[in-house]
Amino acid sequence: MLTKTKIVCTLGPASWNKDIITRLVAEGMNVARLNFSHTSPRDARGILALLKEIREEMRLPLAILLDTKGPEVRVYGHSEPQELQEGEIITIRSYTGPDIDAHSADQPHLFFTNLPRLADLVRPGQRILLMDGFIEGEVTARQVEQQGIEVRINNPGRLRPKAHLTIPQIDYPLPFLSDKDRADIAFAVENQLDYLALSFVKSADDILQVRNLIHETDARSDIKIIAKVENKRAVDHMDEIIHHSDGIMVARGDLGVELDIEEVPIIQKKLIRRCYLSGKPVITATQMLESMVENPIPTRAEASDVANACYDQTSAVMLSGETAIGRYPVQVVRTMRRIVAKAEHSIDYESLLFGRPPMEKSSDLTTIVTYNALTAAYQANAKAIAVVTRSGYSARMLSRLRPGLPMYAFTYDPRVYHQLALNWGIQPFYLDKAEVFEELTQRVKVYCEENGLARAGDLIVFVAGLPLGKRGTTNMIRIETIGNPNIRQLPQ
Repeated sequence: MLTKTKIVCTLGPASWNKDIITRLVAEGMNVARLNFSHTSPRDARGILALLKEIREEMRLPLAILLDTKGPEVRVYGHSEPQELQEGEIITIRSYTGPDIDAHSADQPHLFFTNLPRLADLVRPGQRILLMDGFIEGEVTARQVEQQGIEVRINNPGRLRPKAHLTIPQIDYPLPFLSDKDRADIAFAVENQLDYLALSFVKSADDILQVRNLIHETDARSDIKIIAKVENKRAVDHMDEIIHHSDGIMVARGDLGVELDIEEVPIIQKKLIRRCYLSGKPVITATQMLESMVENPIPTRAEASDVANACYDQTSAVMLSGETAIGRYPVQVVRTMRRIVAKAEHSIDYESLLFGRPPMEKSSDLTTIVTYNALTAAYQANAKAIAVVTRSGYSARMLSRLRPGLPMYAFTYDPRVYHQLALNWGIQPFYLDKAEVFEELTQRVKVYCEENGLARAGDLIVFVAGLPLGKRGTTNMIRIETIGNPNIRQLPQ
């Protein structure tokens, strides 16, 4: 593990080959993201096979995340970019036919959108944002019979085909799950992906709807749900969304379009803190090193943005177009990793840990045990914390505390092994199942010594649950000396 803060990379045409993906992993990619807004199941099958082959060959944990398209609103009608000038008027009409991707406009200033009843949703003077807000317009008239609107363009820009259309503060009359989303979720479950990112979540009801769909597809599936916070309704319901999801993604691009842009940094910090203190991973996303899509180095502001996300204690930082379509996919991951490592090196984790309100007052047994294990580790000057986990829960609760010590998670579940690749500071290892704890600790000690994780004489604090393999039984702290069979056990 190269950094405590994990790196999520979106794969696309710039990175869809074994050599590039292997180099991305070597440079620090912990999670591979497949964006199903732009990826077909046929392409995804080939990439999935490649990813699973690479992580097996490299013997490294690598989580795979499918990001759903969600109820996106876009403009259609042209297969080539359209140059829009300040002051000119364009027309946007609703079109809900299944052939909207191929539906062609017969006029240069006519566009279609998949948003139904467009004329009923807006009034003259309403702001209209195109292409993630890079082009702004204002509604000047409505065409009620044709369900269209006329929009005056306020700034020039080059409108790409299928660009996003945003109407701030409007609740779109679109179902949360389209037929495509349902098929893509089933694809993720059937192919045993590790994470499912849900686009445009508005409340806990959306998450529960997807959990029911997952259960219908495979009742035994343990795929984790990441809720993307992209709009005001999600911000208003952030606590319930965090509670019912397995993690969140702070989608700053869409947030910056839906909300006043000056609010986004505040919301980002609030979301990160609330999520990681809940013991769930939080991904900071969108435009982190955007200039590296075309350039070999980032801007100084982008470097500061990445570093500040680390100072906020985000679980992961995400690259989108930089690795999907950019010219320098490997170099951008290397740059991201170097910025993250430098930022982490400057953080006093021990002061942060013990400067927070005492988490041992929690009624959750795992939280109590992990907090006290860290206290013992710092007092004993231990080399690392080793957590033995079946479900990954105890490792996530340990990660929640953001300690500076190395955290090694040993599990015999291959799904948990790869899922923990997303959790801050956790270095997962796969270990064959053992029935006797003494045997397990001895094997872990030998593994740590043989793989350079610790040296003879180093102390390692073990966190585990007895009986072994039973969920929710994290109840033991034990200090072991590498290369020494003598055991010192802390009182419970």
